[in-house]
Amino acid sequence: MGHLTRRALLAGVSAGIGLYAGRTLLAPTSAAGPVFPAEAQADSGAILLNDASELSPTPVAKHVVVTADPRGEVVENIRALMAEAQAAGRPFIASAARHSMGGQSLAPGGSVLTLDQQWLEADPASRTYRVAAGTRWSTVIARLDAIGFSPAVMQSNNDFGVASTYCVNAHGWPVRFSGCGSTVGSLKMLLADGTHVTCSRHENVELSGMPWAATAFSV
Repeated sequence: MGHLTRRALLAGVSAGIGLYAGRTLLAPTSAAGPVFPAEAQADSGAILLNDASELSPTPVAKHVVVTADPRGEVVENIRALMAEAQAAGRPFIASAARHSMGGQSLAPGGSVLTLDQQWLEADPASRTYRVAAGTRWSTVIARLDAIGFSPAVMQSNNDFGVASTYCVNAHGWPVRFSGCGSTVGSLKMLLADGTHVTCSRHENVELSGMPWAATAFSV
């Protein structure tokens, strides 16, 4: 029977700890990052919201968080909130993580809609997926990874809202897909007058502002 020295035992333990730490610390993660925005209350009693920089505290008149998927009554509820804001003469702001900073994603005295959704519906056969506007990229990664896929194009950070990526005309990482917008097959948009429309390469192209290309949203 072989003889195990104290030095060999310590070396073996150290190697085991190093292997475990390496696998644990270097394992890929998809943490959602900071949760923005946190609602507070101003001294005046108004609702106080901030963007991701936490340097733009802004008092607003109303704040509504939407967590439901885009089916069902969500569109009608948002349409009612928009009409209420218009009747009151207030700006209406829709956002997710508010990484468009420097006061761009908030309006003093406005009505603010925070989209904090988790909905994603994948179609592995066509290598496409549908996703809610307020779903974060971290959720997209996690949901697709569970079925053996990943997004072909996204922004550098995974804590942005998916629709926000296209609102700011973001660029994707993979060069062959060009900008993120080139991977979109179609999108649904709620206009200021409450009209709910579909935009694609063949429908309402002028409304979307998207650089439509030949590829669909790749999985």
